[in-house]
Amino acid sequence: MSELPQPQQPPSVNSRNLLIVLGALGVVVLVTAVTCGVVGFLFRDRIFDLGDPGTTTLTVEAVTAGGGTPDRKALERTRDVLADRIEAAEFDRRSVEIDGDRRLVLKVDGVGKEDVLRSLAGTGELRMRRVLGSVPDQSTASTPALPPDAGPVPSRAEVATRLGGAYQIAVGITAPGAPDPATTAALAPFASLTPAQVAALPSAMQYAVPTVTCPQLAARPAGATAATDQLVACARADLPTKYLMDVAKVSAADIDTAEASLEQSVGEWIVAINFTSTGQQRWTDLTREAFTAGEGNNQVAIVLDDVVISAPAVLDVLTGGAHISGDFTRDSAMVLAAQLNSEPLPLVLRAVN
Repeated sequence: MSELPQPQQPPSVNSRNLLIVLGALGVVVLVTAVTCGVVGFLFRDRIFDLGDPGTTTLTVEAVTAGGGTPDRKALERTRDVLADRIEAAEFDRRSVEIDGDRRLVLKVDGVGKEDVLRSLAGTGELRMRRVLGSVPDQSTASTPALPPDAGPVPSRAEVATRLGGAYQIAVGITAPGAPDPATTAALAPFASLTPAQVAALPSAMQYAVPTVTCPQLAARPAGATAATDQLVACARADLPTKYLMDVAKVSAADIDTAEASLEQSVGEWIVAINFTSTGQQRWTDLTREAFTAGEGNNQVAIVLDDVVISAPAVLDVLTGGAHISGDFTRDSAMVLAAQLNSEPLPLVLRAVN
């Protein structure tokens, strides 16, 4: 099968990263808008306990979606899923142990594997959505990351009352971007919202209000936005981007297999995805929808745990599996494949204080 000529690349936030999708008629190359080298940003303030020399240990606390203490069965199932993921990532020495009624201790061989363990301990919920719009995030490099918020998510009415007049001003914003200085100042109360409070806002408001920033969005409670709702989420890059995305059309349940490998021709690690029969049709329909939207509106976002991994521009209707490539190391590619091949974690994992 011959390789089709590569179309001219559309503008992207990070033109180095590629999502390569294998179609029935050949190889189509897509340019990603953003790709983060290590997927998963669930844990930010965390304690890493280095054990024996040559090992990395991560201690996490397991809670239910509502922030409560899990039962023993759910904790044991979470341990087993984590152990399967670590094994799939091909660590020679590894362990996952229960410590008390809610803590789990993950240990792998090798030093400096903190990011790998963070990613493996992510919920692992993957969804694919069409991008409806994107704007630069208004936070700065000095804006601190926030610890994951376990919730609960308050009612929208409660948040509107807290914001007062700022909420009504936000309702009147019809387009995202940087409003005039007076409006920006009036929207300042949004910057003080907790991630759980941000999750209660309408998606259009999360997207349009510039003082709702990526650190708040990234720390929202796990599962706060359903697959059937529009989602606002960010991608970590040199210039973080805030995306507004349509309802999810493809999910992890549509993936049959995922495999990490080194692409010898370009010297890059990739993750190859094969879909189930129904998943393949959903993926093809999603790429058709994006392709027919036309240049500038033809991005599809690959979202893991409400963090955008990449947002490629679709250059054709795609009828085959997908190859995701970017700034992957061997570890990060293996981690993504392990997450996609496993079930989502039954419990939410967060830092130990």
